Amino acid sequence: MLHVLSATLPIFLVVGLGYVLTRRGMFRRADMTILSKFVVKVALPLLIFMNVSGRSATEIFNPTYLLTYAGAAMVMFALAFGYAKVLGRTSQRATFMAMGMGGTNNGFIGFPVFLILFAEVAGAAIGMDMLVDNVLIIPLTLFLAERSVGTGNLAQRIVATVRGVLLHPMVLAIIAALVLNAFGITLPAVLDRSLKLLAQTSSGVALFTVGGMLVGLQIHGMVTDIVVTVVGKLVVMPAVAIGLVVGLVAVGLPGLSPELRAAAVLTCALPTYSILPALAQPYGEVDVTTASMMLSTVLSFVTLSGWMLVLRGIGWM
Repeated sequence: MLHVLSATLPIFLVVGLGYVLTRRGMFRRADMTILSKFVVKVALPLLIFMNVSGRSATEIFNPTYLLTYAGAAMVMFALAFGYAKVLGRTSQRATFMAMGMGGTNNGFIGFPVFLILFAEVAGAAIGMDMLVDNVLIIPLTLFLAERSVGTGNLAQRIVATVRGVLLHPMVLAIIAALVLNAFGITLPAVLDRSLKLLAQTSSGVALFTVGGMLVGLQIHGMVTDIVVTVVGKLVVMPAVAIGLVVGLVAVGLPGLSPELRAAAVLTCALPTYSILPALAQPYGEVDVTTASMMLSTVLSFVTLSGWMLVLRGIGWM
């Protein structure tokens, strides 16, 4: 429990600061829109670029681990959309419930926890997690979000959606990093340090923004969706991951070391992205995503420890 607390307490302190300063009038809730735009269009794309560029193929490619996280994420996306379709929710709500269920806070919570639990494989595990985040989960979310607000006939909607996704700063950052990797190009030291300075602001500003968004939060009629999202993320997704680890090895993929096997499951047990509200804000889903992010982070104190006990019980830790 202490290692979970040490990873999550800074998150609550920064969120609390954003809440207090907004509540006292130093900032307005409307100001959080501007800060969110900075995170999504500047800081986060640069963070993604810095995380993807320069990584070797061997560092970020263990097929069993990658398919476990990616497969579990896609299962949660499907469950979220199925739930939303049955209950008649909007496409925007379905999209960000899916990201809330399938996305994981690898950088801000996963990495410090893994450094304590599996120091030898923490870098490799988080590198693979972020590869799935940046190449699959975030682009898929953006595609679904853009599609949900598209207008015109089918061909026009497809063209507009694809253009919107490909020209999104986060996707452009992924493409740029992969191109540089392919050609073995490294950035000049001065430019590298400059980009890192901006990239490092993403977590603090995103969390501060979440705190500001909590002021005046309206969740009437959203409680069920919030609870479903959080339970899916913290309870269902890790269970799916255990099944995938066993199933993928059974069909012939290479087995994982004990540390990577546990890391793959605990990745899926982490709370959802802290950047989720910033991504959802332009699509009108900021309240439900803010509440989902905060609730999943709070409850992860208990559920992460519970999944560690489960993994020890089945001999995986």
